[in-house]
Amino acid sequence: MLARTTSDVSVLPPGVEVRAGQLEDPLPLADVTSVVYCASMGFGHIPPVVQQLESAGVKRAVFISTTAIFTSLPSRSRAVRVHAESVVNNSSLDWTILRPTMIYGTARDRNISRLLRLLKRSPVFPLCGNALWQPVYVEDLAGAVVSSLDSDASISRTYNLAGACALRFAELVRTAAHALSRRVLLVPVPLSAAVVAARLTRVVTSEQVRRLAEDKAFDYAPAAQDLGFKPRSFSEGVHLEARALGLL
Repeated sequence: MLARTTSDVSVLPPGVEVRAGQLEDPLPLADVTSVVYCASMGFGHIPPVVQQLESAGVKRAVFISTTAIFTSLPSRSRAVRVHAESVVNNSSLDWTILRPTMIYGTARDRNISRLLRLLKRSPVFPLCGNALWQPVYVEDLAGAVVSSLDSDASISRTYNLAGACALRFAELVRTAAHALSRRVLLVPVPLSAAVVAARLTRVVTSEQVRRLAEDKAFDYAPAAQDLGFKPRSFSEGVHLEARALGLL
């Protein structure tokens, strides 16, 4: 496990070997044969990282990308991520790219956890858009990472990883509220007003607000076939997260 010297490694399971370093510096790759790259692919680190892996003789590598590369909205990081995937595709590595949707399922989640805490406090929720969402539970994603490392069929393949089925945002919010045994009143809010509020409050970016109105549903059949990927429903996953957050 590569971690900065300032990182809190207490959250890691016992027995995990931690090597100090950061992506901007030469990587400590001695005796490393396989790599799982979990950092964002949107900050420009991939080209030098791939070069270092090739030079060190590391052959197997799994890269965690994101389905956000499919956005039709202007995004600074999208071009960087697309280029990063291209660099991986053209490398000599035995690579696999996994593109999860929104990941949730632990107390460290910054998306669904916020939704659950808000619903716990308030029976009213502002509904901005009603696009399709398909969040993936963190343990299902972790299982796909392990499976891809063990699967020759996944070499030189890219997979989208999503939850069991897509939900309209209103249904997703109601499902989260149900996990808390709460009833929720959904109040429609115009997208334009939400964008202005985001700019003023800076709690979220205007790009994140616009993404609320963009469908985020993906086919994961290839991952099911090659990796045995069988994601749980959002209803099951959000209940587990609510319990992990101590909200039940």
